[in-house]
Amino acid sequence: MNAESLPEWYFADKEGGTEAESGRMLAAASYVRKTLAGIGRALANELCSPACTVSWLGSVEARAKILGLVLLVFGTTFVHGLVPLSALFASAVVMAWSIRLPMRRLARVWIGVPLFSLGIILPAVTNLVTPGRDVLTLWRFDHTIEIWSWSLPEAITVTREGLFVAGRFVLRTLDCVTLVYILAASTDASVLIDGLRRLGLPEIFGMVLAVAHRYIVLMLRAAEEIYLAKLSRTIAVGSLQKEQRWAAAGMGMLFRRTHYLAEEVTDAMVSRGYDGELRIRSKPPIKLKDAAFVLGAVLFMVALVALDRGIL
Repeated sequence: MNAESLPEWYFADKEGGTEAESGRMLAAASYVRKTLAGIGRALANELCSPACTVSWLGSVEARAKILGLVLLVFGTTFVHGLVPLSALFASAVVMAWSIRLPMRRLARVWIGVPLFSLGIILPAVTNLVTPGRDVLTLWRFDHTIEIWSWSLPEAITVTREGLFVAGRFVLRTLDCVTLVYILAASTDASVLIDGLRRLGLPEIFGMVLAVAHRYIVLMLRAAEEIYLAKLSRTIAVGSLQKEQRWAAAGMGMLFRRTHYLAEEVTDAMVSRGYDGELRIRSKPPIKLKDAAFVLGAVLFMVALVALDRGIL
């Protein structure tokens, strides 16, 4: 539904109403529609359909894929230079491109992760946290400021060493998030959980992950129904307090549905003989290409560490 498909009376000012109220009604309806669209995208793209399971990486056995990519993630902690970290990020981008992972999905990750990382590491670029060669002066004090036994410097500046620390932190975060996203996008959730269980994941964690993935889709469907019901029954938007009460009631309704569904699922599982153990399908053999993938990840990580240490 869009603005062009709404009837004329929807836009008309009500008796005693104002033009601002009409604008507020449209804004509220637009918010509900955006929420519905977001839920729909989450259902269609993020949860129900992994982006690139049909690819060369999707054909790699789950255990080998997890070991290889997690090894690369773990190896980033041993790399300190910006050049090796940038090389790892470029390799991850090439891998995502080779399996035809939609760049728009990765773009959302690349936009959100650096902003969050910068918010954490931003104080480290100043001389208050990382002393070093000054690059930019942010604030200069007229007199010396002392806080108990600690004296502030004459000026707060951005240091070259601080920029290096921030850049390394952001690059590490980008590398790790991109590799993990590639793992999730190239592997069906059930297969990924199955692979984790074969690698020694405790049974209770495997069961929680499997059930959570299965029923979070149902919870999103329930939230979608609540918002759709709100949109289909809204003619005039009420006051801010009424809208806030509706939002709180919607959250309460969703919580009650979740609670009832959890009880029903538990009763159904127990009645069908569930004894607390997660059943694992027969283990597929590790093929040559799976071993080659793990070996390639090991060699690539060793090369990056050697480059970082100046050996290469």
